[in-house]
Amino acid sequence: MNDAVDGLAHDHADLNRRVLDVAARLRALPADADLGAVAPALVELRELLFVHFAREEEGLFPFVADAVPKLGDAIAAMETAHDTICGALARATALAMSGGGVAVVTQLFERFEAAYGEHAAAEARLLETVRGLSVEQRARLAELVERL
Repeated sequence: MNDAVDGLAHDHADLNRRVLDVAARLRALPADADLGAVAPALVELRELLFVHFAREEEGLFPFVADAVPKLGDAIAAMETAHDTICGALARATALAMSGGGVAVVTQLFERFEAAYGEHAAAEARLLETVRGLSVEQRARLAELVERL
Protein backbone atom coordinates (compact mmCIF):
# COMPACT_ATOMS: atom_id res chain seq x y z
CA MET A 1 0.00 0.00 0.00
CA ASN A 2 1.20 3.47 -0.87
CA ASP A 3 1.24 5.39 2.41
CA ALA A 4 -0.05 8.92 1.84
CA VAL A 5 1.35 10.16 5.14
CA ASP A 6 4.85 9.01 4.25
CA GLY A 7 4.45 10.47 0.76
CA LEU A 8 3.37 13.86 2.06
CA ALA A 9 6.17 13.84 4.64
CA HIS A 10 8.66 12.99 1.89
CA ASP A 11 7.30 15.87 -0.21
CA HIS A 12 7.91 18.23 2.69
CA ALA A 13 11.45 16.96 3.19
CA ASP A 14 12.21 17.69 -0.48
CA LEU A 15 10.47 21.07 -0.30
CA ASN A 16 12.38 21.97 2.87
CA ARG A 17 15.70 21.26 1.13
CA ARG A 18 14.68 23.38 -1.84
CA VAL A 19 13.57 26.27 0.37
CA LEU A 20 16.91 26.24 2.18
CA ASP A 21 18.80 26.04 -1.11
CA VAL A 22 16.97 29.00 -2.66
CA ALA A 23 17.34 31.02 0.54
CA ALA A 24 21.08 30.44 0.60
CA ARG A 25 21.40 31.33 -3.07
CA LEU A 26 19.44 34.56 -2.62
CA ARG A 27 21.41 35.60 0.46
CA ALA A 28 24.69 35.02 -1.36
CA LEU A 29 23.81 37.41 -4.19
CA PRO A 30 25.20 40.93 -4.25
CA ALA A 31 22.55 43.67 -4.20
CA ASP A 32 23.01 44.47 -7.90
CA ALA A 33 22.99 40.86 -9.14
CA ASP A 34 20.80 39.54 -11.91
CA LEU A 35 18.25 37.11 -10.50
CA GLY A 36 18.19 35.09 -13.72
CA ALA A 37 20.24 32.28 -12.19
CA VAL A 38 17.87 31.93 -9.21
CA ALA A 39 14.57 32.44 -11.04
CA PRO A 40 14.35 28.83 -12.39
CA ALA A 41 14.80 27.44 -8.87
CA LEU A 42 12.02 29.74 -7.64
CA VAL A 43 9.73 28.62 -10.46
CA GLU A 44 10.41 24.96 -9.72
CA LEU A 45 9.83 25.46 -6.00
CA ARG A 46 6.59 27.32 -6.68
CA GLU A 47 5.25 24.57 -8.94
CA LEU A 48 6.18 21.76 -6.56
CA LEU A 49 4.66 23.63 -3.63
CA PHE A 50 1.43 24.33 -5.53
CA VAL A 51 1.07 20.61 -6.38
CA HIS A 52 1.82 19.59 -2.79
CA PHE A 53 -0.72 22.05 -1.39
CA ALA A 54 -3.33 20.89 -3.92
CA ARG A 55 -2.87 17.30 -2.75
CA GLU A 56 -3.39 18.45 0.83
CA GLU A 57 -6.40 20.64 0.14
CA GLU A 58 -8.13 18.17 -2.17
CA GLY A 59 -7.23 14.96 -0.34
CA LEU A 60 -5.64 15.17 3.09
CA PHE A 61 -7.55 18.07 4.62
CA PRO A 62 -11.10 16.95 3.71
CA PHE A 63 -10.27 13.40 4.78
CA VAL A 64 -8.85 14.47 8.14
CA ALA A 65 -11.71 16.91 8.76
CA ASP A 66 -14.12 14.01 8.28
CA ALA A 67 -12.09 11.42 10.22
CA VAL A 68 -11.07 13.72 13.09
CA PRO A 69 -13.62 16.55 13.26
CA LYS A 70 -11.91 18.23 16.22
CA LEU A 71 -9.08 19.18 13.83
CA GLY A 72 -11.37 21.34 11.69
CA ASP A 73 -10.04 24.64 13.04
CA ALA A 74 -6.42 23.54 12.62
CA ILE A 75 -7.11 22.52 9.03
CA ALA A 76 -8.81 25.85 8.29
CA ALA A 77 -5.76 27.66 9.67
CA MET A 78 -3.49 25.54 7.47
CA GLU A 79 -5.55 26.37 4.39
CA THR A 80 -5.25 30.08 5.19
CA ALA A 81 -1.50 29.62 5.64
CA HIS A 82 -1.36 28.05 2.18
CA ASP A 83 -2.73 31.26 0.70
CA THR A 84 -0.15 33.39 2.52
CA ILE A 85 2.70 31.08 1.58
CA CYS A 86 1.69 30.78 -2.06
CA GLY A 87 1.15 34.51 -2.38
CA ALA A 88 4.60 35.44 -1.08
CA LEU A 89 6.35 32.79 -3.18
CA ALA A 90 4.38 33.67 -6.32
CA ARG A 91 5.24 37.34 -5.92
CA ALA A 92 8.93 36.62 -5.26
CA THR A 93 9.04 34.37 -8.33
CA ALA A 94 7.29 36.90 -10.57
CA LEU A 95 9.63 39.67 -9.45
CA ALA A 96 12.71 37.50 -9.96
CA MET A 97 11.54 36.63 -13.47
CA SER A 98 10.75 40.23 -14.38
CA GLY A 99 14.01 41.74 -13.23
CA GLY A 100 13.07 42.81 -9.71
CA GLY A 101 15.79 43.78 -7.30
CA VAL A 102 17.60 41.31 -5.10
CA ALA A 103 16.59 43.10 -1.88
CA VAL A 104 12.86 43.03 -2.67
CA VAL A 105 12.88 39.41 -3.86
CA THR A 106 14.92 38.35 -0.84
CA GLN A 107 12.55 40.16 1.52
CA LEU A 108 9.52 38.45 -0.04
CA PHE A 109 11.28 35.10 0.05
CA GLU A 110 12.14 35.58 3.72
CA ARG A 111 8.46 36.28 4.43
CA PHE A 112 7.57 33.12 2.49
CA GLU A 113 10.27 31.15 4.34
CA ALA A 114 8.99 32.18 7.78
CA ALA A 115 5.37 31.35 6.94
CA TYR A 116 6.40 28.08 5.29
CA GLY A 117 8.47 27.07 8.34
CA GLU A 118 5.53 27.63 10.69
CA HIS A 119 3.23 25.75 8.34
CA ALA A 120 5.63 22.81 7.96
CA ALA A 121 5.73 22.41 11.74
CA ALA A 122 1.92 22.49 11.94
CA GLU A 123 1.67 19.98 9.13
CA ALA A 124 4.15 17.64 10.81
CA ARG A 125 1.89 17.65 13.89
CA LEU A 126 -1.14 16.94 11.70
CA LEU A 127 0.63 14.06 9.95
CA GLU A 128 1.54 12.54 13.31
CA THR A 129 -2.16 12.58 14.19
CA VAL A 130 -3.00 10.93 10.87
CA ARG A 131 -0.39 8.23 11.54
CA GLY A 132 -2.59 7.23 14.49
CA LEU A 133 -5.60 6.48 12.29
CA SER A 134 -6.57 2.92 11.49
CA VAL A 135 -4.97 0.97 8.66
CA GLU A 136 -8.26 1.13 6.77
CA GLN A 137 -8.49 4.90 7.14
CA ARG A 138 -4.92 5.35 5.96
CA ALA A 139 -5.59 3.10 2.98
CA ARG A 140 -8.60 5.26 2.03
CA LEU A 141 -6.45 8.37 2.37
CA ALA A 142 -3.76 6.83 0.17
CA GLU A 143 -6.37 6.13 -2.53
CA LEU A 144 -7.63 9.72 -2.36
CA VAL A 145 -4.20 11.31 -2.56
CA GLU A 146 -3.00 8.94 -5.27
CA ARG A 147 -5.83 10.07 -7.57
CA LEU A 148 -4.72 13.70 -7.33
